[in-house]
Amino acid sequence: MITNLVGTRIRSIRRQRKLTQQQLADLAGIPRATLATVEKDDANPSLAVVFKIACALEMTLDQLVDASRRFIRVLPVDQMRRVESGEGRYQAMMVTPSNMLHLTQWSFTLQPGGGYAGKPHLPGSEEYLHVLEGEVELEVGGERARVGAGETACFHGNAQHHYRNLSTRQSARGIMTILAIDPEKK
Repeated sequence: MITNLVGTRIRSIRRQRKLTQQQLADLAGIPRATLATVEKDDANPSLAVVFKIACALEMTLDQLVDASRRFIRVLPVDQMRRVESGEGRYQAMMVTPSNMLHLTQWSFTLQPGGGYAGKPHLPGSEEYLHVLEGEVELEVGGERARVGAGETACFHGNAQHHYRNLSTRQSARGIMTILAIDPEKK
C-alpha cells in the first residue's frame, strides 16, 4: 500500500496539467470514483492503482511518490567544464553534466582563423558537429567537408578530427555532441 500523501501529489500534478478527474481516470483505465478517493487522501490505494495513474501521467512510480525529486535541474555556469586552445581562438564549454558517461555536449566558438584538433574518443563513439553561426571546415581521416550554419555533420568519434574556421572576419559557433557507444552492445 502507498501512503495517503500520494493523493495530494496526484491532484496537484493533474491540476498543473489541466486534466479533469475523468480525463485522468480514463487515461489510467480506472473509475473516476477511485481516482477521487485517492486524491482525497481518504484511501490507501493499491500499488496497481498508483502504477496506472503514474503511467497515465507518463511518470515512474518514483517520480510520482517522491515529491522532493525535481524535474528540472539547472547547471550553474560556474560549474560547467571549459577548455581553451590556440591562444584563445577555440573556446568550448561542456553543457551536459560532467558525470554523464555516454553523452556529452559542448558549446564552442572558433575565432576567425581558429582551429581545434579533437581528441579521438572511444571506439564505437559517434560525434555530431552542429554549426549555429558561420562555417566550420571539418577534417576526419584526411577527408574535408564544410559545415555551414544550420547544418550537422556526423562521423566516427574515434578518428582523428580537426575543426577550422577559414573565415578571417567571422567567428563560428556550434555544438558538438559525442555519443559513446559500447562496441560490445552494438
